[in-house]
Order: sequence, then structure tokens, then C-alpha cells
Amino acid sequence: TVIAAAAWHKGSLRPSGAIAAAVVGAIALRAGWSWGGFLIVWFAWVTLGSRLGRARKAARTAGIVEKGGQRDATQVMANGGLFALAATVRLWRGDPSADAALWGAAALAAAGADTMATEIGTWIGGATRSVRTGRQVPTGTSGAVSVAGSVAMVGTALGLSAVAVACGLVPDPRWWIVAVAAVFGAVIDTVAGALVQQRRWCPSCETATEQPRHSCGTDTQHRGGWRWLGNDEVNLVCTASAAVLAWLLAAPRQVRNSRNLRLTREGLRQASECRRLVWRR
Repeated sequence: TVIAAAAWHKGSLRPSGAIAAAVVGAIALRAGWSWGGFLIVWFAWVTLGSRLGRARKAARTAGIVEKGGQRDATQVMANGGLFALAATVRLWRGDPSADAALWGAAALAAAGADTMATEIGTWIGGATRSVRTGRQVPTGTSGAVSVAGSVAMVGTALGLSAVAVACGLVPDPRWWIVAVAAVFGAVIDTVAGALVQQRRWCPSCETATEQPRHSCGTDTQHRGGWRWLGNDEVNLVCTASAAVLAWLLAAPRQVRNSRNLRLTREGLRQASECRRLVWRR
């Protein structure tokens, strides 16, 4: 709650975003210090990224992005909602095999990787190309990639997977699952942003934008993608994709463990039956 209030005071969160962040934080801390510690480091990481070159980024994306640097409740839940869900699962039924922690960490790491790709890519700049057309587009355009943003994405995925291990949230041998799933989720975010996220057009400025009403004051026109799918929904797709992949990558181990458990039980049953036969003789 204190961290969320401080973030609101510093301008990183809107009031609704601060409330949502406080709820997510309370659930994570209730689930355990490893959950809360990972969330705190994640929040500090992405907050630092959002503050780097804030003025330059705002100038570059003023007529493009729908929402500015202050995150509201929808943005907070799109990024951290699945992590909060995983923590709730941990509180509800326990997590002896750390499966919920694994996909929860992967979801949050994917949100961080995607966020840092945007923040660093927008800050440093460079050639930004659309995944859909391959053409160069303005910095900050959804569904586009740059070298700086891609490096930040992979670096953040690796860094947050290490943090998850250091906090005791994820076992050492499974760090790579978090990293791979985080990169996968961020890539899915980019592809979805390019192919299915709604695209709009300002007839006055003759420029592409994500804003329903452009910064010039003109109502924009729908030009492509699904009307209902905005950036927040794409962020949720990002975290969900990472969570699902992490679960799938861990599934073979779960199957092996379950099979070994069944074999062990069968072996014990057969051994007990043999002992009974020996005693009868």
C-alpha cells in the first residue's frame, strides 16, 4: 500500500492504478515474502524504465499511444492480474510443486519484458519496423520492433527470471522456463499488436494512432484490427500466453512425477503382497 501510494504521488500511477496495485501487492504479500519480494523488485524495475527519458518518450509518442505514462487500474490488472491470481491459488490450495508460482512469475516477467521493450525502445529510438508490413513506423507504434527494444526485452526476461530464483519463488532448475515464457509472451504481444489490435487514423493529421480522439482534437477513424482489442487487452494476452507456455513446459515433469508416484505405489503394493504370501508359507 505504501509503495502504491508513493508511486501515485510520483506520478507513475493514477488513483485507480494505485488502488489496483495495492490490492495485487496485498495478495502477493499474503501468499509469502517470496511473492511479495518478486513483485516489489518487478515494480521497481519497470518504474525505473518508465522514468528514463520520460520527456523524450512523451514527445515521441504524444500523438500515437492511447494512454500516457500514468497507469490506471486496467493497465495494472492487465499486467499483474494473473500474478495475483497465481498468488490466490497459492493461498487457496497451496502450491507444493511451485506450479502456480512458476506460471505466475512467467506472466509477470512477460509483462515486465514487454514494458521494458517499449520503454527502452522509445527512449533510445532507432529504426522501428512494423511486424505486419516490415516498413519503418514511428517510435512507439504497437506491433513494431527495434534493436534497443528487443535487447531490453530479452535482458529483462533473463533478469526477472534470476530475481524469481533469488527470491525463492521459482526453483533453480526452472529459471529457464520463466525466461523463455516471458520472451514468448512479449513476442505474442508484439504480433497481436501488429495483426489484431485496433488501428486508428486521424483524417486531419493524416497519421496512424491508437487514440480514439487524436491529440489534435479530431475524432479518429477505425482502420484495421479488432475494434474491441486495445493495448490493455493485448497486454493481458501477453501475460496469459506466458503463463500457459510456462505451465506446458512444466507439464512433462508433472507427468513424470505423477507416473513415478503411481509406479512407487504399485511397487509398494506388490511388495506388500509378496510379504503376505511369504508369511502364509
